Amino acid sequence: MPRLIDHDERDRVIAAAAFAVLERDGLAALSVRRVAAEAGLAVASLRRAFPTQHALRVHCFELIRSRATDRVRSLSGSGIPLGVAVLSELLPLDAPRRLELSAQLQLMILALTDPGLRETASTLHGDVRRACDAVAVEVGLTRPPAELHAFLDGLALHVLTEPTAVTPEEAVALLERYLIENSTRRDGLDDEPRGP
Repeated sequence: MPRLIDHDERDRVIAAAAFAVLERDGLAALSVRRVAAEAGLAVASLRRAFPTQHALRVHCFELIRSRATDRVRSLSGSGIPLGVAVLSELLPLDAPRRLELSAQLQLMILALTDPGLRETASTLHGDVRRACDAVAVEVGLTRPPAELHAFLDGLALHVLTEPTAVTPEEAVALLERYLIENSTRRDGLDDEPRGP
């Protein structure tokens, strides 16, 4: 009797291996062969799931997007606390989110010269922009949402590249202060949003 393959679990293992290779060895090392070795799979097995390096890269982008979307959708609350919670899910405040952002940045840089990745990169960028737009409405932001997006991107980069200079707690405090100082709403400041 042939062995049944849990495709979702296999894809999770492959994605975790791809992220590990990206973080440790960089984009140049993201190959089907290297990821297969990291995942403990035969190259042929990985090639059945992702026949090309491009397919593997697109899958990494899609996984980053899916994980962030799931985290944001699990939140509830209102006003500034919800806005802080939503945007915090897009910051590298813990190991999984650091790994996602590291992988995302490397793939985004590749997308600058790889037309095949541009659409996927643009979709992920658009998701972050839409999150900033939604938070701007939620908190009654007095500044343009594009400014919030730029602030969030800059903060994420600082937390990722200088984790001792900007701790996760300081990053959340900066984000909260930005929203409070540029918001017409003060309701919900005592509410605690639920979520990670």
